[in-house]
Amino acid sequence: MRALLAALHEITQAAQQIGSPGGPGGPGGPPPGFSFTDAVFQLVEFVGFFLAIGAIGFRFGIVRQIRGMSDEAKAILRADNAALLGILGVALLWLTYLGQPYLDAITSHKAFAAALPKNLSQFQFKMAMLTIATLGFVLVRAMWSGGWTVAAIGVLLLVLQPVYTGRFAGKVNAVHILAASTWLGTLLVLLLIGIRGVAKSTTTPGAQRAELVADLVNSFSPLALVASAIVAATGLTTAWLHLKRVSSLWTTSYGVALDVKLILVLIVVTLGAWNWRRVRPSLGAEGSEQTIRRSARMELTFAALVLIATSVLVTLPSPR
Repeated sequence: MRALLAALHEITQAAQQIGSPGGPGGPGGPPPGFSFTDAVFQLVEFVGFFLAIGAIGFRFGIVRQIRGMSDEAKAILRADNAALLGILGVALLWLTYLGQPYLDAITSHKAFAAALPKNLSQFQFKMAMLTIATLGFVLVRAMWSGGWTVAAIGVLLLVLQPVYTGRFAGKVNAVHILAASTWLGTLLVLLLIGIRGVAKSTTTPGAQRAELVADLVNSFSPLALVASAIVAATGLTTAWLHLKRVSSLWTTSYGVALDVKLILVLIVVTLGAWNWRRVRPSLGAEGSEQTIRRSARMELTFAALVLIATSVLVTLPSPR
């Protein structure tokens, strides 16, 4: 991990040198208050939550909703495969919460303990919840289904920590992250473990593959609709709390970054609506699994761009 963090530090330092010949706020440079390092760690945290929450959403929101699943279908949708993505997600969260103070300790020439967040009790709570989530996913990999409940407790208490410890803006943002991860993170796991696994199966007849994909997508749709509605409500609330005035959308760096994010989100919503209204009704026909696979890839591609835009946005100072 030390070597990885050292390499990440070199990359972000190089990015700062390339992107800011005139210094922060100078010509060609990043706006004042922006940090490439913070943006990278924020992106890693977002991806970690997407994978961890997406794995849990796939398990409880999709697979458990399908009735009468055949043994062959269960073999394709092996729970430990989704748990592996969950482990990767919590590993990225470990990297974020330990890597950021570690890198700060290196650059500031101080002890690691001195670089930890000032509110040590909240940091310790995060470490405890990450440990519980990691244990839960590992237990699933060890073939104990109860590990899913353990992992869900750890991940949900972690992401929702600001709800019972932070200010109103932090509470709204926590729900926003949970809803976005439930929507798009679950879609990511659905694509990687569900649709991809079914499409690659050589032992299942084409008609059965199409029916299984249709069951998966139909189980995902209600979850996606509810989660996306919460994303919209919390996103608008967060934007209003930070912008303070409409003119900030075109007069501040925060507003411009928000504009970029909103455009990308609109594209994701449009693609999601297309999948729901046009692609989903056609599922069940032989070969339809390839169609939804392509359209889901497109939706997730723009979702990844939303994550990058959001990582930049949250590291910029709010308009005054």
